[in-house]
Amino acid sequence: MLRLSLNSCIKTRPILTIPSSRVSVTLYSIKRYSTAATEQENTTSNTIAENDTIHRVNLRVGQIIKVEQHPDADHLFIEQVNVNEELPRTIVSGLAPYMAKESLLSKRVIVVSNMKPSKFRGVLSQGMLLAAGKDSKVELLQPSNTCQIGERVEIESHPAVGEPDTVLKPKQKIFEGVAQFLVTDKGKNATYKGYKLVTSSDGNQPIQCETITDGQIS
Repeated sequence: MLRLSLNSCIKTRPILTIPSSRVSVTLYSIKRYSTAATEQENTTSNTIAENDTIHRVNLRVGQIIKVEQHPDADHLFIEQVNVNEELPRTIVSGLAPYMAKESLLSKRVIVVSNMKPSKFRGVLSQGMLLAAGKDSKVELLQPSNTCQIGERVEIESHPAVGEPDTVLKPKQKIFEGVAQFLVTDKGKNATYKGYKLVTSSDGNQPIQCETITDGQIS
């Protein structure tokens, strides 16, 4: 969703822009990938190749442990996210126009953890929170409450191949290529090329958003 900060639900080179001069937020442009989500859902490949770029993206389960308003930007939050590392990650997201700060505390989220760290209005963001968007509504992606913090997100029926990139190089636009195939289905499940994103520690429970169906994930 908001692709700002984290190392739910958002340098990541921001593509999404909010009204007027509100600068890039950590949400990868829902607008850019606004090709009908339903269409994308129906173009499920029979398989995801071993060299598919999704394997280069490191999606991890995190939990928000602190949220602050960005001191210099009303539309940005600064989250501290536990991804089971030595220290929590700081993530800047453009979620402020879409949800209350208090609603994020303790929420489990999905983090793109190998984005190249970048500054947003002077604050270094170490990742991006994934969220689904449709029309003017945005919701964070949420794993189950029983999965393990820090575990890598998987794709149903497709084991991860190798290790993800240590850091995604912005010029290669790896995440942008993956994001165009990330959508929610009619059951609110997060999918990639029609296959659900799941967490294995809880029996392959699907990652979902609260209400958005046929939405673009970024």
